[in-house]
Parts: sequence; structure tokens; C-alpha cells
Amino acid sequence: MQGLSFSDTPPASVLEDGHGLGIERVGTWTLHKWCLVLSVCTVLVYAGAGLVCSLLTWFRGWAYADVMQVADRDILVLLTLASCILLLTALVGLSGALLNSRPLLAVYALLLWPALFSLLAVGYPAYKRYAFALDRKLSRAWSEWYTPLGRRVIQDALECCGFHSPLHDAAPSGRCYPRSGLPGCKGALWHVERAGLATVWSAVFALVPVHVANILVALLCANHVTRTFGKGLMPRRYRLSGEDVRRDAAVLMEALSGSGVRGIARPGVTRAPTSGVFREDKRYYGYGGYS
Repeated sequence: MQGLSFSDTPPASVLEDGHGLGIERVGTWTLHKWCLVLSVCTVLVYAGAGLVCSLLTWFRGWAYADVMQVADRDILVLLTLASCILLLTALVGLSGALLNSRPLLAVYALLLWPALFSLLAVGYPAYKRYAFALDRKLSRAWSEWYTPLGRRVIQDALECCGFHSPLHDAAPSGRCYPRSGLPGCKGALWHVERAGLATVWSAVFALVPVHVANILVALLCANHVTRTFGKGLMPRRYRLSGEDVRRDAAVLMEALSGSGVRGIARPGVTRAPTSGVFREDKRYYGYGGYS
């Protein structure tokens, strides 16, 4: 086909280097881009860790996951939502850093703020429940908030019966009945809740300074992922318009006419001679009386 050549297609080396996808080679990355990529990777790590922990709890992947589902369901829901927000933020930031997309990096820097608030929404209730009258909160929750099914789940997980004793708000089962020898759930539930809540709020509050540092890195480095200033576009005041081109052409023509330079004449249309002296092709192919 006319106008199509194999030189128009990019060679395989260009595609292997990533230029066809807008991704630079690692050797050409700037220091700001390295800092930004490492920062996004840290966000991705603790987002994935939080999501894995929440999924293990939802699917009962560890010993006292049932207890947390009943006693700390609100914190578990907040942890799952915060992990999803962090994961989305990390994916946006990683895409923007690898593709050198400043609009995506701007969205990433903006999403880091609701991600920070979601972390605080997990850590503050966990600390407040842990530090202030945990035993009274558990007693009230057992009597007023937990359903019979929730009490039975806790009893089966902790191998206990009732709150203080089998006679105190127990959920009847094959192992829990009024004259059962199982102890009450107050002590075991208190220890499990205290350990679990301490793990949650300490981990979340330890991540808050790291997340604030990631916000600062995003604000400082997002506009320097390449060595190009801004968007690489010529400022509007320096762009040529049609009027500028016509004005420059008029000035050039005046300068040429003033210097006495004549314009270039277009050659006339010529016609190939019909004489057989100059038609070797006819002689070669047997036309014009030749064999």
C-alpha cells in the first residue's frame, strides 16, 4: 500500500524498553520518582496487610476471629473499608508514577487524605474501647447488645458459659446449661478483647506518622517524576497562530523583493519523445518494429 513502510512500525527494542507504553526505563528515573515509587510501595504494603487481616477475620482464619466478629464488628468493618481505600490509593499512585501521569498523581495525593482519616477512624475507637472501662463495656454489651447467637459464638470460641457464671445471661447449648461446670466468659473475653484492641490501635497509630510522611513525599515529588518542566507544552503567549504565520510570510516576501531576488520559476510540463531512438523499452519488449 502507498505510504506504508516497515519503518513506520516501532522496532521490538522500543517496545521492550517500554517507550510504546509511556513507561521509562529504570535507569532514567529521577530521584524524586524513586522516592515517590518507594512511598507508594509502603502504602501498598500496609494496605495489603490490613486487607489480609480483615479478610482472615471475616473468614475465621485465626483462633479468636469469631470473638472479634461479635464484640468488635464495627472496628472490623472500619478496618476493611480503610484497607480498601488505601489499596485504591496505592494503585492510583503506582499507575501515575510508572506512567509519569501528573493528573493521576494529583488524584493520588488527594486520596491520601481520606485514607488518613480512615486510619484514624479505626485507631481511635479501638483505643477508646481499650483504655476506658473495658470490663464495664463488655458487661453492658453482653447484656444488651449481643444476640443469643453472638453469645453462643463467644461461648464456643472461649469454652465458657454465661458472663459471670452459667446462670448469668447464658446462651443454652449442648455444653452450656445452668449446672454446667464451665467458667463464665468475663475473664477470658476481657483478656482476648484487651489483646486484640491493643494490637489494632497500636498498629494503626504506628502507621499514622508513616502515612503523613507519604503525604509529604507525594506533595513534594509528584510534579518532578520527569525532568520536563510542567506539562512540556509551549506557553500560550509563545504559540504561533495563523495570523503570525501570514505576517512573517509578508515580511519575508518584502525582504526578498527589496533585495532584488526573483522568485523561483516553475519548470514547464515536458513530454517524452516518440522517436524510437530514445525508447529502449520498446526495443527490449519487441515494440516499434523490433523483435
